[in-house]
Amino acid sequence: MPRKKADAATDATTDAATNANEALEITGNSDADQNSGGAQDAAVENGDVVVEVFDEAVFEDSTPIIDALPVYEQTSSATGQRRAETQATTQAIIQAPILTLEVGADVITQKDKEDIIWHEIKTSQVSGTHLTGILGKIERMESGAIVCVVDYKGQRIAIPMKEMMLNLDRPDGQSDYEYNERVARVLNRMVGAEIDFIVRGITGSGEERAAVASRKAAMLRLRRRYYLTNSASGKPLVYPGRIVEARIIAVSEMAIRVEVFGVETSLRSRDITWSYAGDIRDEYYVGDTVHVRVVRVIGDTPEDLRIKANIRSLTTDYTKEKLASLKAQTNCIGRVTDVRQGVMFINLVDGVRAISHNALMTADPGAVMMCCLLLLA
Repeated sequence: MPRKKADAATDATTDAATNANEALEITGNSDADQNSGGAQDAAVENGDVVVEVFDEAVFEDSTPIIDALPVYEQTSSATGQRRAETQATTQAIIQAPILTLEVGADVITQKDKEDIIWHEIKTSQVSGTHLTGILGKIERMESGAIVCVVDYKGQRIAIPMKEMMLNLDRPDGQSDYEYNERVARVLNRMVGAEIDFIVRGITGSGEERAAVASRKAAMLRLRRRYYLTNSASGKPLVYPGRIVEARIIAVSEMAIRVEVFGVETSLRSRDITWSYAGDIRDEYYVGDTVHVRVVRVIGDTPEDLRIKANIRSLTTDYTKEKLASLKAQTNCIGRVTDVRQGVMFINLVDGVRAISHNALMTADPGAVMMCCLLLLA
């Protein structure tokens, strides 16, 4: 009898264990799983990312893992939404319009200005229209070639020396090196002058853009338009006797070089004023404009076109009146302009030029001295 009771107890225990295992398989819950699920829930609530490696068989058969997957998907979706909101806010700040002092005013950024300028440069290249810039500097390349750099509204435009079209008179027997050095000296005096050019090529993009241009092409175009094409009056726009505005492109002590609608010419001191001019650089500057009278137009083709012009014909010569106002034995102040073989050339305060053959003292050009008029001529 006691043995039968023990066997019955053992069978009951076995049945209970079997029922418990069946219940565990049905519900899929255990203390370890509950603890693990609690830790994962806490991690999810704290915003941590939980990464676990699952066995393939368990992954296929385990119900709790499948039930937990929507939690991770919801967490990932919430994080992505927050990131999207942050990016949208940042983008809204970047794209926010510039607040202007005047309501509704148009805003042009620096990039917009540069794009407009480069559009003008591109248009010059395509259509052949000329632009105007400031000759900023003269560069000598490693190969020895000379390049002129023009500033066009803040953008760099390169012009090779051979495209500057200076056309200086070249003496017989002058070597290429001597001629190029002479051209380089003239170009150095032209720094700061306004010149016309036509863009021939554009390289690069964005901030690396660069343009190459030709002044020669622009000058030939202007010559055809102003000298070789008749206007409605039956004459070209520039003809002998007409007063025109010219650009001063170079200045020296005794002469200036001007450009008159694509044609360059030099004006010496005798072409500028009726009286003596000590230093032309004190009155005329590179980059200025001056009115000149065209005296002669020489040449029938754009390449051979030359002109003669002067400034003094626009003013009145008062030399005779000034001489008439002077009397012999008059003492006056004069400035020495030159000394040659003991003869002193003096410019009096009235603009009258005098010569002293018997100077009692020596003086260098530029000195101021007292003079006594002995003979009027």
